[in-house]
Amino acid sequence: MPLISPSRFDGPLVERDAEVARLEQVVSLLRSGRGAILEIVGDPGLGKTSLLAVLAGMVAGSGARLARGHAIRGDAVRADAVPGQILRSAWEEHPDLARLGGTGALDPQSARALATTWADGAGGAVLLDDVQWCDPRSVEIAVRLVRNPVPGPFLLALSHRPRQTNPALLDALDDGVRIGTVTRIVVPPLTPDAMCELVGRWSGAPAAYGAAEQDETHDRRLGDAAGGSPRNLRILLAAGWDPVLWPFRAGGDPGGLVREAAALTSELDLLSADAGAVLRAAAILGDPFRPEDVTEVCDLPADRVLAALGELSQADLVRQRGHSEFAFRDPVLGHVVHEHASLSEQSVGHRRALDLLAGRQTAAAVLARHAEHLLGTDSGTAAPILARAAAEVVARDPAAAAHWSGLALDYIPHGGHARAEVEILRARALIAVGRLDEARTLVHEVLGHVSELPWQIALRAYGAAADVERLLCRYSEAEAIAATALSLLPAREEGGSLPLEAVMMVYEYALVQSLRGDHIQAREVIRNAVDTSARPVHPTEIAIRCLEVCQDAYVGDVAVALRGMQQCAAAVDALADPQAGQSPEMFVTLGTGELYLERFDDAARHLQRGLKVAGGGAQLHVVLHGLLGLAAVELFTGRLETATQWAVQAEKLATAIGSQEGAGLAKAIRASATIWTRGQRDLPEILALAESAIADVESDHSWWALSALGLASQVQLLGGDPEGALRTMLERADGQDVAAAQPALEPSLKGVMALAALRCGDLPAARRWTEEAEAAAARLSLTGQTASAIRARAALHLADGHPDLAVDLFERAADRFDRAGAPIQRAWTQAMGAAAADAAQGHDAALVWLDAASAAADALGALWVREDTARARAELQTLQTGRTDTKQPPRSDADALLGMLSEREREIAELAAAGLRSREIAQRLFLSPRTVEAHLGRVYRRLGVSSRGELPRIIGNGGGEAAD
Repeated sequence: MPLISPSRFDGPLVERDAEVARLEQVVSLLRSGRGAILEIVGDPGLGKTSLLAVLAGMVAGSGARLARGHAIRGDAVRADAVPGQILRSAWEEHPDLARLGGTGALDPQSARALATTWADGAGGAVLLDDVQWCDPRSVEIAVRLVRNPVPGPFLLALSHRPRQTNPALLDALDDGVRIGTVTRIVVPPLTPDAMCELVGRWSGAPAAYGAAEQDETHDRRLGDAAGGSPRNLRILLAAGWDPVLWPFRAGGDPGGLVREAAALTSELDLLSADAGAVLRAAAILGDPFRPEDVTEVCDLPADRVLAALGELSQADLVRQRGHSEFAFRDPVLGHVVHEHASLSEQSVGHRRALDLLAGRQTAAAVLARHAEHLLGTDSGTAAPILARAAAEVVARDPAAAAHWSGLALDYIPHGGHARAEVEILRARALIAVGRLDEARTLVHEVLGHVSELPWQIALRAYGAAADVERLLCRYSEAEAIAATALSLLPAREEGGSLPLEAVMMVYEYALVQSLRGDHIQAREVIRNAVDTSARPVHPTEIAIRCLEVCQDAYVGDVAVALRGMQQCAAAVDALADPQAGQSPEMFVTLGTGELYLERFDDAARHLQRGLKVAGGGAQLHVVLHGLLGLAAVELFTGRLETATQWAVQAEKLATAIGSQEGAGLAKAIRASATIWTRGQRDLPEILALAESAIADVESDHSWWALSALGLASQVQLLGGDPEGALRTMLERADGQDVAAAQPALEPSLKGVMALAALRCGDLPAARRWTEEAEAAAARLSLTGQTASAIRARAALHLADGHPDLAVDLFERAADRFDRAGAPIQRAWTQAMGAAAADAAQGHDAALVWLDAASAAADALGALWVREDTARARAELQTLQTGRTDTKQPPRSDADALLGMLSEREREIAELAAAGLRSREIAQRLFLSPRTVEAHLGRVYRRLGVSSRGELPRIIGNGGGEAAD
């Protein structure tokens, strides 16, 4: 039977290739004159009926006879049901059916006779759906046919839900699977990727927020809510699924949900009166539920509730959890049951549930689902509960907090302290989910009458206003608002401490100063207002200490930063996620400080936890900072592909929430990673990306802007534009020296400037910037930063004609980069040092340097270093040829290109150029064909060709033996 669904849900099956392949095998047996028994088993809504429909098409195409039957719930107990109903309905057109006479009831013997004649000639198939609802005679016939298969080309296919199927039939099928007479297909839930594909196919409009990365997050959450079930997905789409409402409501269109769930509600209508009442009470309570609570809500005696739960369990509508709790088969079913109840039943039930749970001192967030349903009938009770619920969850689920506080505000009178507090709470929730314009409008409404509010509430309003202006990158406005708020602070008594509201305001002001790049001012604000010597306890106190430590690290006060970092890390690690969620920025500031101090593993750990604590993507501004921090960590530690992935996510999110600076920094990180991995071939595109990053940030002087400019400058240097690199460092920030403005990174940035000056032939400038890099490195005493200064000095020695001094410094720099955990910089240093090794130690020594750089490049996927070493080899070979004064011509361009390949890549390329196919190469070299193809893909990229047909031009065709 066809699915009950609108045409927009039509289309081919998704992620069922393996199941379809097994159907094809069964039909192939039928074509060859042999029979089969097929079992399709799985939970409701996973697509068993759809697979039967595919099988029906295959059987019809084979020329065999086709019969289809579908059991209906209630067949087993209906007084007017004909025994053997499902088979009788399937064989309505069987020529021998009329000969049965009488009531037309089937028995096992007559059914077997019908099956035998149905298999005559080209064969026949009987496809039976929802066999779990068969009448006893149909079960008996099915058991006989399974245990004693009909000879010849006869296919019996049974689709059923195992939890509801007759035990005798289950035993027969299990035995058949064991002895090989039954083919069983277990239909699993769809994977998240498959559910996303279905959402994309079935959705008529873009998902939440309208941005690509938000669409993907929305689709994955929707697929997760559906539990991998296509039917549940259709129901949720028809309901207008909203992640803000889930799991308390399915969506904003309950009528659409009920219409799409018609097949489910028809099952519900067949329940006994008690079972229906108990099921609706359970839906009002929500998962999981206890029998005694159901008794209170549905007003039935305990014994009848327990009997009804037995009926519901047998129907697989609810399932027992442990000894005292039950839950719906899946959450979507619970929502269908809830919306199938009448409005009066919902209202009375939620009133009873609210009274019951409130009497147990249950958290407001649990009561909120019931309070929502009382708005309009008992708003005086419901609105305060929703406001308290929003306050409880704002840190871990700001979307729900925004929803509940918005509902509460509709019923709280205008004016007064209570409304102002809920408005500030809602503004905070809106900020966390990236709805910044709405938050700004709301909080400015509060500021319009701030003089009427107590200073504690006023401070919270100013804090929210400064926060939203900061996130909109309006730093001047944010600073002005924060400064106004600070002027309201009461004087701190000697030895006393500021109240928490004041600490939060100081934190907000210091955060604004840090993002503007004024870390020294931010540190002073913190130290003047807060006793940072005391051990922090409250999450806001810990957050402000993390910010201070990040500032210490940024300005290069390394010793102080290291001491503070240890204390902060211990305090942060000791916080439970709900506590940390009150100030999730602490993970970003702590992780960023650890990044500056070259504690990359700790930085990655805290930044990743920050993403989790920020609500899985709910607090978008925190998520953006975390993504950028992780991308930077992966870039510095040489995990280039992962760095690119984090940067892409950050760029999409920054664009979605309107953060141009965030997008600029993400582009700069992505350009920095991709120039290493993609090399010369994509250089114009990469340089254009770096220029786009510069354009995004050059009008600002924030921390993000300075960080982006420093990264973009190195991209320009690697891309062959040293003049552009210097302009970026010296002119693109309104004349501000980008390197000097970032003390923690000054040695590496001044080192880039020195290398760029050498490429431009400006030795005096290179000498000056090298000295400044060395002085900064001496102040910091950080391994990686020191390595950058040493490398700049080595390059300067080489340019000055002192390769003996240079080679020793290049080696020391490479070693320090290795100890710092910066493998890509180590490989680049080794490639640079080969020329010094050649001049000071000879050709063979230089090749050792290049071999080491090439091996590291291969391990890191750094094509740029591989290309650089290939060029260096070609140049050294030319020099060597000149030294030996041979008559041999210099290596050709083709030889230089081949020098870019590893031994294995060259071996495979030569065999391919000789005409061998991938499978033949794989057999010869004891590799898999997929591995050969992967090697050839890298060969094409490195040689700048698009197919193996171009390889003979570069390699020749004699590198291997052609296939016979």
